[in-house]
Order: sequence, then structure tokens, then C-alpha cells
Amino acid sequence: MSNTETTAYLDRLLKLYEEKLHRFRLSLALLLVGTLVFFFLIFFPYITLLGNQEACRENPQCTKPEKSKLEDRLSEITTSWGKVPISTAEVTALFPVGVACGFVVVTAQLQGLTRLRRAITQQLKASSNYIDVTLIAPLLIDPKSGWVDRMAGVTILLFPFCVFIYSSVKILTRLEVLKNKLPYIQAARFYYLIYFLSAFTAIYTLVRLSFLFPGRNKNAR
Repeated sequence: MSNTETTAYLDRLLKLYEEKLHRFRLSLALLLVGTLVFFFLIFFPYITLLGNQEACRENPQCTKPEKSKLEDRLSEITTSWGKVPISTAEVTALFPVGVACGFVVVTAQLQGLTRLRRAITQQLKASSNYIDVTLIAPLLIDPKSGWVDRMAGVTILLFPFCVFIYSSVKILTRLEVLKNKLPYIQAARFYYLIYFLSAFTAIYTLVRLSFLFPGRNKNAR
């Protein structure tokens, strides 16, 4: 391609990258905020409540605790369409799956950005002027960035995945108590299956992302 064609193609790539980067940052922000809010306001308090109730049942000297308002926190929320048709127990059971789905979406978006960044790098190598690709096409985890910036990016990306692992383990340890409060499927193997599939999908997308990084320092300018 001529210099004019190369420049026009590069401009289109940069415009597309900017659009995808905006969607990625929005998705990542929603995932992080949603994970933190649901974890500290609903999941952790409710799992702690179940643990206290289980410990009380095992202690003959413990008086039967009154029903906590936390158990009806969501079902008491009223909207213009009526009350929210979901219980705290249901949200708690589905919380790890939701986090895993969000993590898969964000990781897939980062994969797309990484491939697009590679195409931009190739076009910059064909141009006559030196341009730092990290300035015009930044990445959350950038091989050309400093060690601190790379570790910060890895930490941000893996935080939801760590929450998924922690919440799944906590639910499975309280599964006998939790499943009795659910109005639908109460078979333990069902929850083991959905958490396993969620973990497998999340790890698979993470491994695919990692395959895009080796050798990138050779292509970056």
C-alpha cells in the first residue's frame, strides 16, 4: 500500500480501537463496581448469616435466632412493576456465576483489543515516522509498560476472578444450608456443575488471552 493508503487504514484502525477501548473500560468498570457492591452488601453478609445459623443449630445452648431482615432484603424492593421476584438466597447462589460471566466478557474484549493493537503496531512499522504505540493504543496489560503498571493491570483484571473463586468456595462450604432456602433446584451436584463450568470458561478465556502476549515485545515499537 502507498503511504496515503497506509495512513487512511491506520486511521480507521485507531478509530475502531478507540471505540472498542471505550466499551472495554465501561464493561470493566461495571464489573468491578457491581462485584464490590454485591459482595459487600449482599453476598458476604448473607454467607456470614448462614454460617452463624449453622453454628447455632449445632450448639444446643443457642436459642433459635429470629429471621434476619437480610434474607428478605431483595424481595422487599418494590419497583413500578411490583416487588423484585428474587430472593437473597438466589442472588447469593448465582453471584459467582454472574461474576464469571462478566469476567469472560471483559477478557474477550481485551483479547480483541490485543489483536487490534497488533495490527496497529504492524501499520506503524510500515510508516516513515516513529510513533509510540503505547500512547495512541494503550492496553490494560501492556508488555511495553513498566513492571508496576503491568502488575496493576493484572491485579485489576484478576480481581473479579479471585472473587469468583472465593465466593464459589464459600457457597460450597455452606451449600447444605443455602440450598434449603432456594425455591428451585436443590441438588448439590447442580451447583458443583455450574461453578465448574463457570471456572472452566473463565480459565479458558484467560489462557487464550495469555497466548497473545508472548513475542509482543518483538512487534512493538
